[in-house]
Amino acid sequence: MKLALIVSATVLMSLSLLSATFDPKKYTELDLEKVRATPEEYKNKKVVIETVFVKYETTFPPYMEKSGYRAGKHYYMQVRPANFPVMAEKNDETNAMIPGLKAGSKVKLYGKIKKYSSAPEMTAYPLYHLELEHMEIIEVGDGRIDVEDAKDALTPGQKERLRRKFLK
Repeated sequence: MKLALIVSATVLMSLSLLSATFDPKKYTELDLEKVRATPEEYKNKKVVIETVFVKYETTFPPYMEKSGYRAGKHYYMQVRPANFPVMAEKNDETNAMIPGLKAGSKVKLYGKIKKYSSAPEMTAYPLYHLELEHMEIIEVGDGRIDVEDAKDALTPGQKERLRRKFLK
């Protein structure tokens, strides 16, 4: 319990170590569903989205890699609702926060809506993503996602079935 409190305090303290150039007033607060529905409307615009963290990955589909995202340099964050990737550059702040972030955590994400430069192989994959510039943890999750959240996230088995289906 004490270790969890120390880790939580460390993560929350890292949030206060923001660069002097970050100004939340420059970002437009939007609902993720609205951004998912019409991402082209927000392309290259600074937005802030409040959402629930599901998990992160360090391996990416080929079209993300062709667009310049690399396992050693970026995180691919999955949030609820699913199918809108958040790409974060690995740095001291993100390395301190993202790997220790528990599923179900409520987060506020600041960044720009970007279009991948390479088209996805499958139409189920999104063309747009949020390029993370800053993250705030609103509430630390318990490491589990509830049934509603679980419906949004693809399981490894579902991903494999999709991959096989479209690579035939």
